[in-house]
Amino acid sequence: MGTQIYDLRDLIMMIKEKKGLDANLSLEFDCRIEADDITPIIKVINYAINYVQQLTEQQMQISLNAGVNGLKIAFTASTEAAAFPEINPQVKQTLEENDGKLELDGEPGKFVQLQILFED
Repeated sequence: MGTQIYDLRDLIMMIKEKKGLDANLSLEFDCRIEADDITPIIKVINYAINYVQQLTEQQMQISLNAGVNGLKIAFTASTEAAAFPEINPQVKQTLEENDGKLELDGEPGKFVQLQILFED
């Protein structure tokens, strides 16, 4: 199949539409990644959405930014959850295989943020 270039903005908008997701989007243009197969990335994005959704009844904020060190997709929401579940290790491994990493941030009882980072 070979390596292809995928636009993360288009990908996130497609996932939002297919899931019927009620989320605020803040997506920069020209945020692209190279991958042999985009399916694992789609699964990781879906995992991140589902992870944050389980912790909130509020609308989620999804942002996509290009920075000096690479691309960042952040899934953020307010939460009343007292603790955050552990991240599935398989998701982290999938991202590592695609030059990415997953970071969980937040403050239990206030907000949760799950970030997908693709470093240059």
